[in-house]
Amino acid sequence: MKKILYFVIVIVLVISCSKNNTKITGEILNATGKSIYLNLLNVDSIICVDSTTINNKGEFTLKTDVTSPTFFNISIGAKETISLFMNPDTEIKVTGNYNDLSKNYKVEGSEGSLWIKELNTQLTATQFALDSLRKAYLALPTGDLYAEKVKNLNTMWHSVINKQIKFSKDFILEHAISPVSYYALYQKMTPEDFILIPENDLHTYKIVATSLKAMHPESQYTKAILKHLEEISLSIRQNKIKELIANSDHSLPKISLTDIKGDTITLNSLKGKYIILDFTVLGSQGSQQHYQEYKKVFEKFKGRGVQIYQVCLDENEAQWKGYVKGYGINWVCVRDPKNLQSSIASSWNIKNIPANYIINPEFEIVGKNLFGQRLQERLTDLLK
Repeated sequence: MKKILYFVIVIVLVISCSKNNTKITGEILNATGKSIYLNLLNVDSIICVDSTTINNKGEFTLKTDVTSPTFFNISIGAKETISLFMNPDTEIKVTGNYNDLSKNYKVEGSEGSLWIKELNTQLTATQFALDSLRKAYLALPTGDLYAEKVKNLNTMWHSVINKQIKFSKDFILEHAISPVSYYALYQKMTPEDFILIPENDLHTYKIVATSLKAMHPESQYTKAILKHLEEISLSIRQNKIKELIANSDHSLPKISLTDIKGDTITLNSLKGKYIILDFTVLGSQGSQQHYQEYKKVFEKFKGRGVQIYQVCLDENEAQWKGYVKGYGINWVCVRDPKNLQSSIASSWNIKNIPANYIINPEFEIVGKNLFGQRLQERLTDLLK
């Protein structure tokens, strides 16, 4: 009987040791008596797996069972969170200050968590810079006197965004074999917009998917990105015009509009070349910089089979013609008389101005909403 009892005790101990194999301890200043939660970040849900109360020394301990590399966060209240990356059988120590905790914390015992902090710190800096530029832009009076300032702000805006995109891509290449690359891939610049989107950065998506499939084939994050890539491929096969990723001529909305001479020019007439299809309002604030950027692209790539087909949505025809002549536009520049109520713009799913698409010689969309240096980089890649 004693042997049986001893055997049962051993089994219970083994089972007990197999649970809660990951422990998070820490000390959070100015958080005495507050509840702290450990949340599992699944692909499609967030689940609280443990919680406790921070003692009068600011100390806490949280435990959970981790069977594969997994993302978590710990949260205190509605806004103060710390993102973590945990492997099985690890112990992590978190220290920080409850006041602005997401910035004022340190992590020991998890290199992946430090990488996540690096990602979040960079993104926060980018968002702060963009917010400052946005406020500066809105504070400017309208008029030609401020055109140079508007140009400078737009240049700075694109520079900040391009810097963030480059940072994310470089980070993913450096950490491709880690699931943290998945976290980097799906970071958002705004609640609606990813930093890297499949239309422009599909190669980066494939890098992450291929690496995770090789290193962590059973991970939920690996399965999620593989499924996402399947959905993208399906979208291409089904010729979803809303996505504007097309495989044939007839699947792209047709455009037939007149230029300042009254000549009708169709988008199809440029088939066989790389086309930058641009939607803009030449009379809008910031249009001068938009023109200058396109002038650089036109001069650099016109001898390499690249054409610009610019659809202007200006309300006043005479003013539009004045802008075309004043800027000295040499590429195809046409106007839709329905201006901002344009059914053509609607068929191309244009929601913001300016907007553009890159169309290859096979009449397939190979780029979307790329401006400045990113537009030139994409064209250079396509023409290799």
